[in-house]
Amino acid sequence: MLATSSVRARKLTDSIATVVLWVMASSIIVMLAAFIAYMGFLGGHAISWQFLAGVPKETTAGGGIGPEIYNSFYILLLTLVFTVPIATAAGVYLQEYAKPGAFRNIVQFSAESLATIPSIVMGLFGLLVFVYLFKWKFSAIGGALTLTLLNLPALMRVTQEALSSVPDSLREASMGLGGTKWQTITRVVLPSAIGRMTTGIVLVAGRIFGETAALIFTAGLSVPFNNPYDLNPFRPAETLAVHLWYTHSESIVPDVDRIGNGSALVLLIMVLLFNVAARLLGRQLTRRFTGRAS
Repeated sequence: MLATSSVRARKLTDSIATVVLWVMASSIIVMLAAFIAYMGFLGGHAISWQFLAGVPKETTAGGGIGPEIYNSFYILLLTLVFTVPIATAAGVYLQEYAKPGAFRNIVQFSAESLATIPSIVMGLFGLLVFVYLFKWKFSAIGGALTLTLLNLPALMRVTQEALSSVPDSLREASMGLGGTKWQTITRVVLPSAIGRMTTGIVLVAGRIFGETAALIFTAGLSVPFNNPYDLNPFRPAETLAVHLWYTHSESIVPDVDRIGNGSALVLLIMVLLFNVAARLLGRQLTRRFTGRAS
């Protein structure tokens, strides 16, 4: 009788725990859906081709966010050009070449310390170095280099974890067939880890796209008046996230709420697309190179 009661009590506890955990997990979906719906309600009426492609205005209504969207992708591309090779090379070295010792510990400690620096502090560093010391003034290249320093640790860690997920048996098989260590890394290990690495890169790209504090002090709060789509990296490049902050804090245009809410909705949609793309692209590359889903 006692045994039967004990079994029933355990089953009841298990059922309660299952329901609680399911509710907690479902609440995340509900909160995200509610947030997206609310932002859509606030900014949906502002979305139009004129708004997405038009240039911002300083004092009159009807401005757009075209140059800000362009600058966001421009700085994102510059940042990834600097970040991906350095972070990938550092991750490969630490995971595949570095042996336990003082140098490896110093590199790991430096990366972890760099990852804990607030973005606004990194922005002040970029202001002092790239704006004042190098005399680049507010520029896209200064913002991109600041974001490179900010995101290097995360992408390096992603590379390490992706490489560590590759079974050692694949490395041993490659070595057993006469492959060198470099051939094993480039032809076996990296292709096997490409899915996870790509997912990490795209997720970091989403973080870069939405960064604000670091770019306020480095990329500036304006766009070139004559040529807002200039490819010159040494010109001011206000991004969409910075424009959103500026609109709600200092802008004097009459339709500030329309511009702010519309910008927030566009930024939210872009970041969500980065997250979806990370999942889909990572799985596709994993299937292609390894024949299995991630």
